[in-house]
This record gives sequence, structure tokens and C-alpha cells, in this order.
Amino acid sequence: MRIEDRQGQEQIYLHAQRDWDENIEHDQTVRIGHERHDTVEANSYTELKAEEHRTTHADRRVEVGADDHLGIGGSQHVRIGNGKFVEAGQEIHLNSGIKVVLEAGSELTLKGGGSWIKLDASGICINGATVKMNSGGVPGRGAGIHILGPLLPGAAAVSQAGEVLSKPPSNALATVPFSSPVEEEEEEEEEEELEEGGITLRIGVFFDGTGNNRSNSESVAGCHAKDVNLQDAAEDIRRFCAAYGYDGLGRSPNNSYGNDVTNVARLYDLYVDQSYEKLGPDAKQASVAAYLEGIGTSSGGDDSLYSQATGLGGVGLIARFEQAPAFILKRLELLRGNNPDLLIRCVKFDIFGFSRGAAAARHFANDLLKGPDSLLAAALPADSPMLAPGFAWQPKVDFGIAFVGLFDTVAGILDPLHGDLTPANALNPGLNLRLAACDIGKIVQFVARDEHRYNFALVRTDNDIVLPGAHSDIGGGYLPWARETLLLTKPRLSTEKSYVANERAKAYLDTRRALDADLLQLQRYGLELEIVNWAVNSENNYRKAWHQEEKRVYAAVRSDRQVAGELSLVYLRAMREVAAREGAPFNVIDPSDNRMALPPMLEAIAAKVLAAVLTGAAVGLTESEEALLFRRYIHLSAHWNASLGIVFANRPTDSGIRAEYPNE
Repeated sequence: MRIEDRQGQEQIYLHAQRDWDENIEHDQTVRIGHERHDTVEANSYTELKAEEHRTTHADRRVEVGADDHLGIGGSQHVRIGNGKFVEAGQEIHLNSGIKVVLEAGSELTLKGGGSWIKLDASGICINGATVKMNSGGVPGRGAGIHILGPLLPGAAAVSQAGEVLSKPPSNALATVPFSSPVEEEEEEEEEEELEEGGITLRIGVFFDGTGNNRSNSESVAGCHAKDVNLQDAAEDIRRFCAAYGYDGLGRSPNNSYGNDVTNVARLYDLYVDQSYEKLGPDAKQASVAAYLEGIGTSSGGDDSLYSQATGLGGVGLIARFEQAPAFILKRLELLRGNNPDLLIRCVKFDIFGFSRGAAAARHFANDLLKGPDSLLAAALPADSPMLAPGFAWQPKVDFGIAFVGLFDTVAGILDPLHGDLTPANALNPGLNLRLAACDIGKIVQFVARDEHRYNFALVRTDNDIVLPGAHSDIGGGYLPWARETLLLTKPRLSTEKSYVANERAKAYLDTRRALDADLLQLQRYGLELEIVNWAVNSENNYRKAWHQEEKRVYAAVRSDRQVAGELSLVYLRAMREVAAREGAPFNVIDPSDNRMALPPMLEAIAAKVLAAVLTGAAVGLTESEEALLFRRYIHLSAHWNASLGIVFANRPTDSGIRAEYPNE
């Protein structure tokens, strides 16, 4: 037993070398003013011989590493305020001895094997390759229940009034090694010295997305400020902006200088970085932050089209991962330069990433979990002067990954030499993208609901939160205000006689049908779409009579509108909040900072998004809120505008549904 009464370090320490029995004849009441941590290294058994009452005022999180068995003698009643979401890897089997009743207020859907039955107010819809009624077949069979009951706990030693607890046998400790009181005291003093001499360091690591570069975006921020008209700007400003592709008419360059800063960069700016600070003498915690530029970019330099297209090369995804330890080490050296006596006892990591940067973040997290064999451990060995004695890079002992926050993971590796012929598959050679919840405190990924480009396949996690918007509506990078002129359908072609009006051409009529069939949602939400057409005369017309001359008619659906970029600020706030609740040291967002100010019309939506992120429920936007987002904020990322003249890098998938790959 040890009692410490020094101010700020008050503690009562009890140590039982082997067993500890408690026998309380009446009530026990315990109040804990802060947190409680219990660790049981073998089995735990509890028996309650009457009722159990438990109230939890915030989230409840339970993880079971193997099977979960629950036996109830009577009935089970569950009330859920919003939604219930259950996912099983193989089978869900419900069995009732008498009846099963499913009720839904507005819609009930059964779906399996590509067929479905839907019941709603409009009627009953049945869809399948064939629909059979009394035509044979057999019902499916479930695996059935195989429940195991609990074991009862052992009892404490018996006590009687006026007598000590029953004693163990005289030889009970004969084979149990134990230290002498002097040795135990010396060990406790050594532990105390380590605790007093070391800090817990929080390290934030931020991997930006492809084509996103915080420095490059900030260097041209004045070229796309909301209220600046470049036609009236001073000549030197105009020339500077023109050099980076801004013409003052709403058009911006298609490179890292043409993007706004992302949510990863904004979170990096909000993260508390104390590398330049002199810590107080009693400091027990500190934090630093490292930012990794987006794939295919270089601060102050030209972008690499090769790295942006393939994810490879000197500024590719693996390269960014390999550069992370050097960036982290630089921040640590700055911190220790201002605090020469600093010793790091424990490290906690907060890791963030967007797009390919999210893939780099996942790969970095898995490399960290290699412990002494990680790249960071090689750059900062366990015997480094800034690490406390005994620090050995052991996961969950010397360091841990507290939080991983991802914005829409897209690996998108194109590596023909290793058999990866398209960025749209799940191969991604050389990357380890699986995130295991048992190794990380909390994992959160925001997924773009309205992203369906062929080259932007999603890599899922086990905690995906689907939110309105396209890829960069979620992760950021769109300019505050920009003109979006896009071909939303693949241009159709038909050969016609020269005297046929373009509007009567087959290409035009087919495009009209596609507009009515495939783009109804956008029209419903008020987007103004139009069919554009153009014709090219046949090269052989000079050989033909006028009534035989031909032309090639092209037609496509076009959208031409102004789009705001502030939707990503909603998701910035949500990610900052959920990370801060896990202990990530973020500053609050300054309400006077115009760069991160939320438009009033998005405030109600932001509140719904935050509630959904914190509770796991659906966002539940109204029809008018959805219409507002589509008209003003959600970008149409999938289109048929050609990049680099002939490449349709942003084309949609053939089905209009984004490819998604599991967390593996």
C-alpha cells in the first residue's frame, strides 16, 4: 500500500501480489469524479441475484472479439429513437414459434439475389428475373440457434463477525515468486520517476488528396476570393494570377493551384502544434502535427501528371507514406530544441487523409502497428535521447493509434508492371489498406453519397458514414465559387443527311430520352439542363449531290451553372468534433474566420449531419434541403468533359453506381 499526498499527484495505490477478496455485508457505493479503467487479463464472471439497472448518458460502445450469447427468460423490449442498423457477414436467421410481424410506416422492402419486393403507399412492386407463384421450389433454411449459458462466479472468502477472513493453506504461496518489500519499493520508485520524467505526446499526421496542396492553394488564395473582380485588380496582381491560370472570368487552372484547401489541410491548421513552444515544468502532455502534400503535387512547383494519373512516382502515394517519418521527426526535433530535457513516455497518433491521401493514411497506420519494425521506429529508434527509458515501440504499450479520420478513400493505383491495369479495381499492389478496429481507438470514414465516377472506386472501412455530396464535397478542395460547365451524358453520334435538322437526328432524340430517363432526379431538384448538339460535315460531300450530302451529328446533356464550395465545411466541423471527442487536440473553429465560415442556409443541415455522425443514424434531410444542396452545393463530379484533350478521366460508371471494395 502506498499513499501519495503531494499536491497535484495525490494517489492511493494498493497492490495484491496474488488474490484479493472483498466481502461487504450491506451496501457499497462508489463515485468516480473522472474516468474509470478496468482491465481483466483472463475471464470475468458476474452474478446479479436481483435486478440490474444501468443508465448511460452518452454513447455505448461494445466490441466482442468472438461470439456473443444472450439468453432471456421472458421478453425483450428495445426502443430506438432513430434507426437500427445490423450487418452480418454471412447470415441473419429470425425464428418464432408462433408468428413474425414486420411493420413499416411508409415502406417495406425485401431484397436478395438481384430480386426484390417493395411495399409502400403506392402498392406492391415485385421484380425478378422470373416471378413464380405455386411453381415448386423450396424455402431457404437458417443455421438455427446454438446458445451457450454463462458460468457462475466463484465466491469471496467467508467472513464472520470478529474474525479475520478464512486463511489460505500454509503452502499456498510456496511456488509463487515474489519480491521483497525493499525490491517492491525500489520498483515503485523507478515507475514513479518514469511517470514524472516523461510526457504523453499526441502526434497528428495529415495526408492530403491527389492534386491538393495546402501551400499552392494558399499562394493563390487572392485569385479566387469571393468578392474580388480581377478585371479591376492591380496589374501586378492580375499578372500573378494569370501566371497560375486564373483569368478573372471564373475559370481556374486544372492543377493544385486551381483547388481550394481541403478539409485535411484545414484540420491540420486547427490541430494544436506545440513544436515551437516552451512547455511548462509540470507539463504531462504535448502535441505536434505533420502535413503531407497531396499526391502528384510539390509546394511551389509544377504538378506531376504521371503521379496524379497512376498514384506512383516520386510524389506518389507510397512516396508520401515513406516521407511521413521525416516530417514527424522534424516536428519532434523542433519540440525538443525548445525543451532540451523533454522525455516522451507515450505516443498517441491521430491520422487523417482524403482520397489517395486516405489510402496513404491507412497504409501508414498499418506500418505503425509493426512496432519496432515500422519506418517511424527506424527513423526514431527506441534508444533516442528524446524517448524515455524503457520505450520500445510496442503497440498499445508505448504508443497507440487513438483516431483515424478518413474522407472518402480512393486508392486508384495504376501499375501495369505489377498487373494493375486500371485504377478502378481493388488490386493496389504494395498497399495495406485494411483497418482493424481492435488495433485502433476509433475509425471514422465519411463517404460521398453522390460520387459515381469510374476511376473513383471506394475502399470501405467498418465504420463508414454516407453523406450527401461528391468526392471533393466531402473532403474539400472545390473553390468557394466556380462556374461548372459539363457534359453529363456520353456524346451520342448519328450520321444524317445534311438537310436534316440536328434536332431531328437520332443522336439528339436518343439524348432526349436519356435526359428524361436518367437525369430526372437532377431536374426534380431544379437543375437547369439542356441538350447541346453540333454537326461535322462528311469529308466525302464534295463527291455527292446536295441531297446526298451527309453530316455527323453529336448530342449530349449539358449543365452550366455556378456552384458554391462550402458544403465541405459542414463535414470539416463534423470530423473535428468526432475527433475532439476522442481526445484529439483541436482548436475550436474561429467564427470570425471567413475562410471557414458556414453560410446560414447550411446551418440546419450541419446540425443534422453532426447528429448523424455522433449517433450513427441517417442524416434525414427534407426534400427542400436536398434540393438546396443539389442546386447550389453538390458538384456533378461525373461527366464527359475530356481531360488532356482525349482522356475522359471523370466519366461515370456504366451502371451509374460507384464501385466499392471491402475493408481488406
